[in-house]
Amino acid sequence: MSVTSSPAGVASAAPAPARVDLARTWLLRSPLVAAVDTAADVLVLDLEDGLPSARKAEGRERARRAAETAPVWLRISAAGTPDGEADLALGRVLGDRLAGVVLAMCAGPADVAHVAASLPAGVPIVAMIESAAALLSAPAIAAHPATRRLAFGTGDFRRDTGMAADRIALSWPRAQLVVASAAAGIAGPIDGPCGAVEQARDAAEHAAAMGFTGTLALRDAAIAGAHHGFTPAPVEVDAARALLTAVPDGPVDGSYAPALARARALVARAEALARL
Repeated sequence: MSVTSSPAGVASAAPAPARVDLARTWLLRSPLVAAVDTAADVLVLDLEDGLPSARKAEGRERARRAAETAPVWLRISAAGTPDGEADLALGRVLGDRLAGVVLAMCAGPADVAHVAASLPAGVPIVAMIESAAALLSAPAIAAHPATRRLAFGTGDFRRDTGMAADRIALSWPRAQLVVASAAAGIAGPIDGPCGAVEQARDAAEHAAAMGFTGTLALRDAAIAGAHHGFTPAPVEVDAARALLTAVPDGPVDGSYAPALARARALVARAEALARL
């Protein structure tokens, strides 16, 4: 992933459209932070949590200047709020310099529709599920034509529900997002940021086992571990290719066709990621 530095002092990066579905790591960075390179698949300038209230206007201006160098992804505030509307106004100003948006606190498909109607046609939207009500609306949010992926806002979700930062406790909501994404025919969801950086690989491997295909990140140091966790291991790819080329020497059971389909998907993902 190539990342360029803007005159405004922030980094900006924009994946090609196909990369939106493949991207493993989505680094959230305040536009107030000085530009540094990142290995993340997608760099998102965070206009929501990344800016204190008193510096929202300054942050938007820095994001606008960053877009002069390369198209930018923006994390925007909740639809319908004053900050959300100001963020959408910036998106309209950016036009084709807006690579996509991560919609914070998405409450339902109406929020996606509002954001899509407020921005240039075709801008990809990653909808963040951050509340109990949003989780119940996840299938409809995922099914909206403008939604490219779902993302799990674990911190706000736990605050809303009282759930602990525990894998067992969060397995049900994670599974709901995976099922909603699959039913809508979109790429697997994006997990919330891992805890400590040294946990990034383990957290990514767990999320991948749940059916997630990417993660948000708050620190660049977490990117390498997350990439490892979301990238099929060479031994897995070799085993999948062997299965696809093997000729059964006798009758097969009902698990054979699903195993072939999973092997094809794994090989296809590994090959696509190798081209990123």
